[in-house]
Amino acid sequence: MVLLGFVAVAYLWAIARYPLSFAGAMLAFMPMDYMAIEFGKFFGLPSMTVVSAFTKEIPLLLLIFVLWRRNGFKPTLPDWFLFGFLAFAAVRTALDGTLLTLATDIQFALPYSLGRVAVLSTAQEGLWARRAVWIVGILSILGMSEIFIFGAGPRAALYAATEGVSQGGNLSPAFYGQGFGGMREASTMVGPPSFAALCMIALIVWWVYGRSLLPAAMVAAGLLCSVTRSSWLGTALAIFVLGIIMNQKKRLLRYAAVALMLFAAAIPILGLGDYLSGTSTGKDESAQNHRRSILTGLKYIGENPFGGGNLKIGPRSAGANDNALVVETTYLEFAAEYGVVAFLIFLGFMLSALRLAWRQQSQLGYVAVGILIGLGLAMTVLILHDDRRLACWEWFPVGLAVRSSMGRSVPASSGSPEKSL
Repeated sequence: MVLLGFVAVAYLWAIARYPLSFAGAMLAFMPMDYMAIEFGKFFGLPSMTVVSAFTKEIPLLLLIFVLWRRNGFKPTLPDWFLFGFLAFAAVRTALDGTLLTLATDIQFALPYSLGRVAVLSTAQEGLWARRAVWIVGILSILGMSEIFIFGAGPRAALYAATEGVSQGGNLSPAFYGQGFGGMREASTMVGPPSFAALCMIALIVWWVYGRSLLPAAMVAAGLLCSVTRSSWLGTALAIFVLGIIMNQKKRLLRYAAVALMLFAAAIPILGLGDYLSGTSTGKDESAQNHRRSILTGLKYIGENPFGGGNLKIGPRSAGANDNALVVETTYLEFAAEYGVVAFLIFLGFMLSALRLAWRQQSQLGYVAVGILIGLGLAMTVLILHDDRRLACWEWFPVGLAVRSSMGRSVPASSGSPEKSL
């Protein structure tokens, strides 16, 4: 208990004294947090749920408070949309829902808020971007050892022992695909869709800030091995748009040609032939399930335009209620839970943030544009808002871009004591 007290004091001191450095370390750790917690449970370490909270929600709240006191906060249009969405969700939850599910649904607001009160110099932005790409690149290569060397056994045993994402002692179907005989890469994330979205963000950051091909190739290989079509398309669309608005058409054509050749070469290596064939013919069971889920969600929303509450809708509710409705798209899930108005407000939040970032015409603004475009496309067929670790990488840069669009508060060559972020 004495040691715990010293650790708590050091923890609070670091947040108060070096908030940006602490935020950088936390963001760097987020992709590895899930696996670290699972290993802690596997080896019987106590209070891992509390430890998990001390690596995410609690430091985020403390960092937001410290940076708000230091840098201030002036709400703008995306913030008002976000406040409106949170208010509608809270009211609907009070009528028919649970606070735990509400907290899961709105947790993306914390990293966005952290970005809104943080101020980085241009040098700090570049350092953050380079390290982010290298972190995901290294995780991509490490994750390939699972699919090419160790197989599904170790992860399945870990998840079964810790009550992770498994079914009957085996990995969930999310780790496989119809017509694909191998295992989809998830690296240290909870599953392949989350890891694919992480790779998508890293490639967008690299396109704007980076020039080194090695980390980009490492990340691209991880994205390919995740076998996640929505993130493939989201990455392609985001980089295409960035290539146009950044006036990098020659670079775009050059890398597009290389990417297509490498993708074609990877089809026989990874055994993607049947998988892609099923996708092109529309016979893929996963795609059909997505369509059925969307149609079911649209029907439910038509019958319940004010939402049905989060008590009986969503993946978390499905864990306790076999009759719960799961709509495999973030947008329709919000509409089914909290009503059409809440969904429209959330859409307004994303579009207004996109507009501000687009008009900014800076590197940070371009990153936010790419993330919002890629993420916006992926969320049409995936539920991505409920992964707390991924949300930090998705929404922190968007919040930073919104803050930056209102005027930079530190010079590009800042002498901040936290320049080492």
